[in-house]
Amino acid sequence: MTNHPSSGSDPAESSYSFAEVAQHLQVDSATLREWNRRFARLLGTEAAGDEPRYLTTDVAALVTVQKLLEQGFSDEQVIQFLTPKRIEAIKDEPTALALNSDETANFLPQVVGDVLSTIANSQQTVLNSQATVREMVGVVVQDNFNLKDENRKLRDRMLELERALAEYQRREETRKERMESRLRALENVVTALQQQVAQLVQIQRQRRRGWFG
Repeated sequence: MTNHPSSGSDPAESSYSFAEVAQHLQVDSATLREWNRRFARLLGTEAAGDEPRYLTTDVAALVTVQKLLEQGFSDEQVIQFLTPKRIEAIKDEPTALALNSDETANFLPQVVGDVLSTIANSQQTVLNSQATVREMVGVVVQDNFNLKDENRKLRDRMLELERALAEYQRREETRKERMESRLRALENVVTALQQQVAQLVQIQRQRRRGWFG
């Protein structure tokens, strides 16, 4: 990049053109303008407008924005990470943000280190979450085994009840058949008695006629 002193800032501080910053970040102009709009609060006043100029801290902030976005951070998380206080701390370390003549200097070793540390912490959090999930899966699997065992016991109990019910129904059917057989026998006895009574009544009537005839 070609260094130009900024008219509105410290003369000793370098500034860079829109094209230089886009080339260094290896992004197209539309992407850089979109970042200017989305992260305007992280950049200096000269980074706004049709012909923006970027200070070293602006370039450092954009490098960090790019790294964080590549890691899947949201705009809100990026803005929270790059607080004005952090940017001021970066500004106090010019050697960490200096650009070399072949335009391949490391803009932000300290901040990138912080980003990598944040990513590592996030990965550790993910690993911890995965371990927790594995433990939960283990509990669920054990619960499934326990549930299967309980289901087996319940199924066996249901089979026992079904067999007991079938035996009870069989006995009831047998008892019912016996009762019906006894009722039929009683009906036959009653019918026979009724016939005998009718015969006796007939005989008595005949005798009375003979007596008074």
